[in-house]
Amino acid sequence: MDHEVDEVARVLLQKMGDTSEFIQKAADGSLGIMVESVTPARAMTALMASGLQHRNVLVRKCAAKHLLTAMERVGAEKLLSGTPSSTELLVRTLVKLAQDCHQDTRCYGRKMLSILMSHKNFHKYLKQFVPSRDL
Repeated sequence: MDHEVDEVARVLLQKMGDTSEFIQKAADGSLGIMVESVTPARAMTALMASGLQHRNVLVRKCAAKHLLTAMERVGAEKLLSGTPSSTELLVRTLVKLAQDCHQDTRCYGRKMLSILMSHKNFHKYLKQFVPSRDL
């Protein structure tokens, strides 16, 4: 499923914006299965690309929820040991989620930041990549 994860995540997150609660629950469940079935890095990439910049608060909330699940599987050490550009993208995205207008999305963003706080270099990355007004 790794080859199709970007498209699947995009379509399922789009369905989260649907008005039907039944479709939203089915899409959320399918995203959960997808996150558990693919490599965490692929799931994180797809969720960050498709859901975290979306205008709909339910889509952002769902993407943040499943991103948290993927991050818990990977751990802080591995998340922050990537390339500087990927680390910068991750830190900036999580800070943005922690400041989201939706309460649940903010909660997921804070939980993800708390996972990264256990890493010894996290504060350095935070100061390096995040503007001071967002700190």
